[in-house]
Amino acid sequence: MISACLVLAPPKASAEEARIDFDIKAQPLAAALEQYGAVAGRNVLYNSNLTAGLHASAVRGPMTADMALARLLAGSGLSARVLGETSFVLYPAPATVQAPLPVPVNHYYARLQAGVRAALCADADARPGRYRIALQFWIDPAGNVERYARLGSAGSAPVDAGIDQALRRMQVDAPPPAGLAQPVTLVVVPQGPGTTMACSGTPARRASAMP
Repeated sequence: MISACLVLAPPKASAEEARIDFDIKAQPLAAALEQYGAVAGRNVLYNSNLTAGLHASAVRGPMTADMALARLLAGSGLSARVLGETSFVLYPAPATVQAPLPVPVNHYYARLQAGVRAALCADADARPGRYRIALQFWIDPAGNVERYARLGSAGSAPVDAGIDQALRRMQVDAPPPAGLAQPVTLVVVPQGPGTTMACSGTPARRASAMP
């Protein structure tokens, strides 16, 4: 089954202009893109089949987010198209001959991302920023989360329980548009020192306190 993958990371100001000190080792391209998304504060959207079997060269030193991305994709046969200030999508090169994702699909990815962030931020045990976890979602025609899968562990039983509790309460409240590939995979990545995801306020719940 074809799925889409979205690396969930918080935005950083002036991502296109600021120079960032990258230290990404040579590794499978999918893992390198996750690390890139965490460092650059960019959401990486791609068909998960595109990166299968591909490797990225090391990217080290101060450079812009665009320069680092170009180096990661060098020789991969893939290119990137910017969707917004903090997001981009991968296509088989050249990107100029690829049709862009339909606007409703782009908007739906944003809705899903917002729903996941809100659900996780509302739970003290699931509050992101220090763990990495991949999540998959299946959305029914009415827009409900039909089921979800937590792929692996975030590193501790309380955090895993908090994530499960949070995802059971997740709301999408909109039917999926035509062209949305399912399941949708979202990768929540840990953030560097002094940064967290865009959680605000005090979490309302703690999984360990719930029945």
